[in-house]
Amino acid sequence: MIKPNVDIARLTEILYDQFGQPPANLAPIESGLTASVFSFDCGGEGYVIRIATKEHAESLRKDGFIADLVISTDIPVPSVLHTGVMDDLHYAIAEKLPGVQLDRLPRNEYLKLIPALIENLDDIRQVDIGATPGYGYFDGRGVGPSASWPEYLLSIKDEQPEGTFYGKWHHLFDETFMDREYFDHVHEKMAALMEICPPDRYLVHSDYGWDNVLTEDGKITAVLDWANALFGDHLYDVAWMDLYSPELDLRAQFKEHFRKEVVQVNYYEQRLMAYQCHISLESQMFCAMMNRPADYRWICDRTNYLLERG
Repeated sequence: MIKPNVDIARLTEILYDQFGQPPANLAPIESGLTASVFSFDCGGEGYVIRIATKEHAESLRKDGFIADLVISTDIPVPSVLHTGVMDDLHYAIAEKLPGVQLDRLPRNEYLKLIPALIENLDDIRQVDIGATPGYGYFDGRGVGPSASWPEYLLSIKDEQPEGTFYGKWHHLFDETFMDREYFDHVHEKMAALMEICPPDRYLVHSDYGWDNVLTEDGKITAVLDWANALFGDHLYDVAWMDLYSPELDLRAQFKEHFRKEVVQVNYYEQRLMAYQCHISLESQMFCAMMNRPADYRWICDRTNYLLERG
């Protein structure tokens, strides 16, 4: 629905023009929603190409922006080597980093990696974004759309410009299983917590883990797909991981990490609740848009549990 269909013969031609030789081992990678992704080899080196429509090309530019932003850190982000246009599609070619996706690991191996995941996410928290303005979902130049963090969070109930991922989405209340009353209820719960959300700005991945992190030999080898990255409270990433992994009690593990590292996290539980409400709201929109009623029921049940627990 969103990923572009890619003519493999045309893609091979573009890669030949770029590298001066035909690509070897060209194969699709199942990842993400807005870009078609392929791995390939040229000249003995591995590469990945992400291809998106014009409407979603900003995600490719964001990957390049992030690669430059973290270049002096230990965060493993692939360098973007080439960008271009293939007919009416946009593409970005990056180095291929080693490792397998987290969601393909056996559970026991995944559990062993949790300390490394926490450390890596804390490295992301410490990235210097002082030269960037704004809050929320920033563009490929590193410019956030909102003047404050609460403004960004509360704006989730507003429709978006045509051509964006959700666009004019309010029709979903009338045309799908999405419940307007429940959406407003969760939004009100989030709004009541805005006063305790700090104004500090951090780099937030906003889709950390699972298929966006690679690992090898017990180490994190790549953090991929920064399309949903934000400027805001670093606890948003903790809220994300805790919401979608209820069996792991990640909030307790992160809290212990912050205690050991002497990181101030005032109103920890309340901030997590605010951000989990926001994540729930977007998940409700996504499930309705993609016609996933079972996932919609899951996120509503999970949200209700968290709200009742307080």
